[in-house]
Amino acid sequence: MTLATIIITSTGALAAICYFIATYLLVTGIKSGQLNRTATRIAGFAGVFLHGINVYLTLFTENGLQFGIVTATSLVAWTIIAIGTSNALWRDVEPLLAPAYPLAAVFVITSLLFTDQTEPLSHLSNGMVTHILVSIIAYSIIALALCQAIFIWIQNYQLKHRHIHDILHLLPPLQTMESSLFDLISTGLALLSAAIITGLIYVDDIFAQHLAHKTLFTLASWCVFALLLTGKYLWGWRGMFAVKWTLTGFSLLLLGFFGSKVVIELLIA
Repeated sequence: MTLATIIITSTGALAAICYFIATYLLVTGIKSGQLNRTATRIAGFAGVFLHGINVYLTLFTENGLQFGIVTATSLVAWTIIAIGTSNALWRDVEPLLAPAYPLAAVFVITSLLFTDQTEPLSHLSNGMVTHILVSIIAYSIIALALCQAIFIWIQNYQLKHRHIHDILHLLPPLQTMESSLFDLISTGLALLSAAIITGLIYVDDIFAQHLAHKTLFTLASWCVFALLLTGKYLWGWRGMFAVKWTLTGFSLLLLGFFGSKVVIELLIA
């Protein structure tokens, strides 16, 4: 076992433990109505730091950039947690990370149990690296928007049925949640636009057979989010309507990003 393998295994295992600790602190804090934000942030950032080392060593190999489905999933999970945990420093949004931390832990553990079988990508241009990084950040922010939309759905449901759970007392007001949702969607759409543009410039034959699914689903997702923002500013779309459109847009993006990888790497291969 090489030193790199030992570091990857140990940092991954410790990151998963930190994520589970953060999840435990969030759940118990929500139930008791006394959330220890300092302890939760420490556990969260510790997980982000360790997970980051794990992802870096897994992604950048001696033979090139390893960007198979397992590594890509772990990288997206790390980006989501890093952005969400950092956002919690100036906004009381820790409860929004409750579903994200355990999922990130599962993805880290999965990356330790299963390795990618695809050949690493070598000799990538700076433009291609930029395209990949912008795409990952865009997908991650839109995934955060999905988490936000889920909590808005929970808030709407509980307010409608007059069943006020303790979680409502920890979340920002519904209007603030919706405003934050559209901020995330706007940022995600801008980055998704940049990802599409850099893809058109730097990716050879972006509509080739092995990229067609990803390209078409990504464009469809872009149209959904663009129409949602247009409807918000012109016709006041909000609430559950915005939640459903966010779910649709994210599902298309998920199919484009991971669906094509699953088909190519697992089924076709």
